[in-house]
Amino acid sequence: MTNEAVVAPTPSTEKEVPEKKVVETKAGEETTVATTETGAEGEEGEYKDRFLEGSQRIIAYDLLEARGKSNETTDPDVKRYKKAKELFRQGYDLCMTIPRSLDEDILLQHEEDVKTSAETLVNAWLLDDKAAPMSERVLILGQQYEKVLLKDVAEADREGFFIKESLLFSAWILLVGRQYQHCLTTLTLAINTYDDLPARVYFLRASCYFSLGKLRIGLKDLEKCLQKDPKFTVAYSVLGSIYMNLKDRDQAIKGFKQYLERGHPDTADYVNALYSLSILLQEKGRKSEAREMYKKARDSETRFKYLYGTNTGMSDIKRQAVQLHETPDDARKIVFDAMPSKQYNNKIEQLIQAGILNSPYPASPEQCSNCGAKHLKDQPEKSLLCCGGCKSIWYCSRDCQVKDYKACHKLSCKKAQEQK
Repeated sequence: MTNEAVVAPTPSTEKEVPEKKVVETKAGEETTVATTETGAEGEEGEYKDRFLEGSQRIIAYDLLEARGKSNETTDPDVKRYKKAKELFRQGYDLCMTIPRSLDEDILLQHEEDVKTSAETLVNAWLLDDKAAPMSERVLILGQQYEKVLLKDVAEADREGFFIKESLLFSAWILLVGRQYQHCLTTLTLAINTYDDLPARVYFLRASCYFSLGKLRIGLKDLEKCLQKDPKFTVAYSVLGSIYMNLKDRDQAIKGFKQYLERGHPDTADYVNALYSLSILLQEKGRKSEAREMYKKARDSETRFKYLYGTNTGMSDIKRQAVQLHETPDDARKIVFDAMPSKQYNNKIEQLIQAGILNSPYPASPEQCSNCGAKHLKDQPEKSLLCCGGCKSIWYCSRDCQVKDYKACHKLSCKKAQEQK
């Protein structure tokens, strides 16, 4: 899905004052996580887990659940996500009951819980990686899991020792840390060793190839993913997008049409496929068919917004399709309406700084020139305040006046006073 996120589980707390250890989570970035030691007098302190940056995204399925619309769609990915999220919760809750220690005696007491927790979390990740956010505590669990697995392995045999779940746990950590080359190597080892891996493993390896710019090799993994599971329909959508990026219009059209035939119409990927086809078919000179795809995309987006309470966002593909099939004025309106408020405000600020706009809102006693409010802040019965200097611009509050004065009004206010 395009609009994604994970509503992270509410962490429970443990009592332990841990030693800090540096764990690499992104290329060139380090995160401090807790490991083994207790406090000087053996007392344990309160612990609250932290989920890693980029690991907690907004997943559209959570919006669907929050709006009470889950029963209004037959999209199978909704059920898969919900099942994966429940599985993650089981593994995570068990993980939070295990002391955050690497001490061998403590791990021996919790050996089965460590194994069960780690393997449950891996299974949740394999079912739907969007339902499995990475946290500091989960990173520690990975270290504990490795120690537990190596406990009965002779020292000489430890290097290179692994089992399926430990390989996949490592791949999960590496992928979240954007260490794509290492993740690729780990997933390849898993694929070459085990025949029973699900289609998602090939899809995840394909994503690593794409992140490294190796598009042609990644396409082969998408094909293998679909051979493993023809119902892994999002792979068709990605095939279309990659071929479109490679300027192979015929293969891109084929991929998107296969997705439309097999995918579910209540998804952002479905909307994106329609917008993409409206561009590709227009480029092929099939204008009436392109226009039909565009109309279907707009209709599908209306359905998406009904279910999720938000649109699919303004991607480059959508923007290009809108500009291709709408009049310039209508296209501009659609693009601005689809902007998140923060992005819109940033755009306005850029226009002001460039001298294209003097203020987000034209001067009028009917609206605040900074935010557009129609009355004093928190006082709807009172009219706006006029600038005491130039007496030609109005605000709803002192904050708005100061903000607008610093941004653009200072110079014009001075000029207006000089002219009086």
